[in-house]
Amino acid sequence: MPRKEQGWITFQLSPEERQLLEHYCKRFRRAKTDVLRSLLRSLQTKSLKQQEKQFDSGEVDLDLL
Repeated sequence: MPRKEQGWITFQLSPEERQLLEHYCKRFRRAKTDVLRSLLRSLQTKSLKQQEKQFDSGEVDLDLL
């Protein structure tokens, strides 16, 4: 049962995206939720590193805006 502070996210995937996710999960024996949660956490880490890089070099990544 989900905790009160947790939430649900529902979204649609193309058949190719769904197949990719299912293949990855099967290959590495991981649940879809686990894989997606890990991806989100890695984005947070990458975002922080990119922001530090921008501060140092003055570069701007429009995908982060």
